[in-house]
Order: sequence, then structure tokens, then C-alpha cells
Amino acid sequence: MENLLFEKLGSNIGLLKINRPHVLNALNRATLEELLNFLQNKAKHDDCHAIILTGSGEKSFIAGADIKEMKEMSHLEMLQFCELGQEVTLALGKAPFLIIAAVNGYALGGGLEIALACDFIYAGTNAQFGFPEVSLAIIPGFGGTQRLSRAIGTRRAKELIMSGRTFSAENAKAWGLVNQVFEPGLLLKSCQTVASEIIQHSICATLQAKRAIDGGFHLSMTEALELERNMCAVCFATEERETAMLAFIEKHTKR
Repeated sequence: MENLLFEKLGSNIGLLKINRPHVLNALNRATLEELLNFLQNKAKHDDCHAIILTGSGEKSFIAGADIKEMKEMSHLEMLQFCELGQEVTLALGKAPFLIIAAVNGYALGGGLEIALACDFIYAGTNAQFGFPEVSLAIIPGFGGTQRLSRAIGTRRAKELIMSGRTFSAENAKAWGLVNQVFEPGLLLKSCQTVASEIIQHSICATLQAKRAIDGGFHLSMTEALELERNMCAVCFATEERETAMLAFIEKHTKR
């Protein structure tokens, strides 16, 4: 992969880096295509139950789309570029493993859209978030208008997107956009600790919880509850569930 770096952090955790530090990890078409291929090609990381997504270098997670490439696009090419970006963010949400965004530095425009599509967002104290697209006379196109409003409410989302202003990791945490904030030197280690804590449980249960929460968010309560009970039943059919329940009974019987 030319624009991505992947390595294993232990047996079931992977670290994926957007590797274009010379342009603050800006997203061009080639990078988006590589990221989509990675997410869809599970064979390369079949044993990963969690992946930490971050940017190379200390300055930027992803500073947005590559403006030099965008500048030369026609409006039809821009439509295709947005479709590709949305494919990537949808693939992040549907990935059959936990994905944690480790935001080190700038997460602007398309970078914030990528982070919003991940399961969790953890940020360094140096992180800066924002949608500066209005300063380029455009709007977010990879799902940002929809995911930001669902995460923090329509009024605040309108204010941030229409003003183009940036905001800090602490503000993002206060608004419920970021899970936790760490000193930059502790960010990746902290993400690995959280991932390790989660994947010690049933991978099936983790994935069904992800699908129930994400899939049920836009449904009526009746439909969402049906989805939940179906996902719970899927978990119940696994050997992991049987083993875990047996261990629980044996442990508490001995008391």
C-alpha cells in the first residue's frame, strides 16, 4: 500500500496509519481507494478484532481532502469523489471489527468525517477538529453534515459547519463527539488498552452490539427492539456464549 501503513499490535489488534505526512495526511482519490480496499479485503487482517486508525506524524490525523487534486475536478468528478468518500465512511461503520480513531493533531473536513464513521474517537490534547469547507465555497461531502448533526445535534452542527471554525479536543469531548482525551504521547497506548479490554469479550457480542446500536439508531422503537432481540439471539447461538455462561455459573456456584 502506497498511502497506508499497517502493523499488528499484539495478536488481535492492528494499527492502520494514513501515510501522507508531507501533506498532513490529506485524502486524495488513491488514498481513499486504498482505504476502501483495506476495509473490504478482510483476508489481510482476518484475525484482527480491533483496528486503531491514525495518521502518520505528530501534526495530523487527516487534515482533510487533497485540495490540489480537488481543484482540478469537474462537478461530476467531485460527485464521484464524494461517492467514494461516502463508500469509505460506510465501510468503516460496517467493518467486522472494532475501529478506534486515534486523532493526533488535525482532523479537518474529510478527516473529521473519517473519524465520525469510526466506532470510538480518542484524541490527543493537541487535536483540532472542524469543517472548514465553507472557506472553499463547498460543504462536507463524505457524510459530515449527517453524522455531525446526529452526534451533537442539528443546531450546533449547523453553527460549526456554517462558520467553518475549528474546535478543541476538550470541546469535542464535552459535546459527546470524543470519548476521551489523552496526552499525545499516551494516545496510541491508551487506545490499545481500550481495544484490549473490549476484545477480551466475545467478538460476536461486540459486533452484534455495534450493529444493534448503529442499525437501530434511525428506526422506530418497535423496529429497533426487534433488531436488538435478533442480534441477541445471534449471540446466543454461539459456542462463546455457552462457554461464558458455564464459566459464570461455575464461578458463582463455588462461592
